Amino acid sequence: VVATDAQAIIEEVKGFAGVIPLMTRMDHSCGTERVLEAYETFSAQEGAFDLILNVQGDEPFIEAEMLKELVWELERRQGRAEFFTTVADLPEQERGDVNVAKVVIDLADNALIFTREPLHGAKKHTSVYAYTPAFLRAFCALPPSPLERAYRLEQMRALDNGLQLNCIYLPYDAVSINDLRDLAKAGVTHYQLWKP
Repeated sequence: VVATDAQAIIEEVKGFAGVIPLMTRMDHSCGTERVLEAYETFSAQEGAFDLILNVQGDEPFIEAEMLKELVWELERRQGRAEFFTTVADLPEQERGDVNVAKVVIDLADNALIFTREPLHGAKKHTSVYAYTPAFLRAFCALPPSPLERAYRLEQMRALDNGLQLNCIYLPYDAVSINDLRDLAKAGVTHYQLWKP
């Protein structure tokens, strides 16, 4: 399911085999709230899910092999948490890049803090999430938190409210597209800009 509030994205993915385009509201404060709307719409037709996997739209280079390994790892970690995310090693050249989210994790692989600033021992957040439906509803019932607003990192809403976020290390890295510099970093030289 491709969930978006942009008609241009809906039009772009309509012809992709196996893709279900889903238009969502424009008033969400973060992507996770959009995922909940999409899940509730889709599950009304298809039934409840055990887990919802969220690959964010700014991660177009995520590898299918990573998602396969993630599903295996989620099966292995059943019962450990209701909210998971992926991390990888932080490349030295991205340590100071504010577009790259960093996370420090504890000995049980749970997130302690997310930041955009360089932190010793931090991993790179590779922006794939998994949640149980119950967690997704509980998270979205909370207002945006102070650190979420300050860092522009929605996962801080969970940490600010004492909710556990288990980090899954997978040795895959990709360029996240947040601005035109990231396009250049990814080797994209031809693109068309559009306004929502």
